[in-house]
Amino acid sequence: MPQKRHGKSRMDVLSGIVAQIKSAKRDLDKYQPHEVDWNQHAVAAAEELVPWLSTVVHGMKDYVQDVLNAPALLRSLWGTIRKHVDLPTEQIEAFDRQLTLDDVLRESVTGEVISNVVTKYLIEHHPTASLKSNGRSDYPDLFLSDRDYTLLPVFKRIKKIPLKEGKAEEQYGASIKGSHKRPVRIPDGLEIKTCRDRIAVDCHHPHAGLHLILLFSHSKRIFNVSDVRIGFLRHEDYRESNRNTTATTVKYSFNGDRFLSLLSSS
Repeated sequence: MPQKRHGKSRMDVLSGIVAQIKSAKRDLDKYQPHEVDWNQHAVAAAEELVPWLSTVVHGMKDYVQDVLNAPALLRSLWGTIRKHVDLPTEQIEAFDRQLTLDDVLRESVTGEVISNVVTKYLIEHHPTASLKSNGRSDYPDLFLSDRDYTLLPVFKRIKKIPLKEGKAEEQYGASIKGSHKRPVRIPDGLEIKTCRDRIAVDCHHPHAGLHLILLFSHSKRIFNVSDVRIGFLRHEDYRESNRNTTATTVKYSFNGDRFLSLLSSS
């Protein structure tokens, strides 16, 4: 059954997330490397991140809207300012043209662009500056750099084995990657997803972990953030997409059933 999203306090949301983590115990118990207590890691990360996110979520919402709507606001302001500008006609027309071209670019704003805006805000506002960004192709998007990841092996690329053979999960686990020793594939970080109008996400692997969802709409050139939700996903919360051929990449999807609103809790 979907969980209630409205009228919860910050502690209610944290309690809900901790309960979700406990329900993912089976996934976390078998997550590699087994020497790490991923259940404890996930709970500790949630206890730090969820209350903090509740305190900054309104500021983040306003920031995302301000950034995305800045060109539209600039055009609106320019309509007033232009009447009082004493410049050659060709310069005014050149400025108008640049605003028009910027409108074209804004129509192509992707979820990844919005995720980058969210990431920038969260990193800059984390109280201990330990929230760091992972690589573009790595999971999760953000991790807490002050956590102990010394037991993680060095990342190695391994040829993916189909899940139906029962071997993919044995090879998939957390590791340390790159010269900056970033922890990847960890279930105690924060993945950021942005969805237009409703929560419907496609991805390449059923990642267990904490997910932050920013819901937005876009109408008449204006972006509006309608909600920010959080949830801890298990493998069973994903649905494997059907493949047309054996060569097609396997994809997984999830919806918003397990997500709790941060906006309504703060």
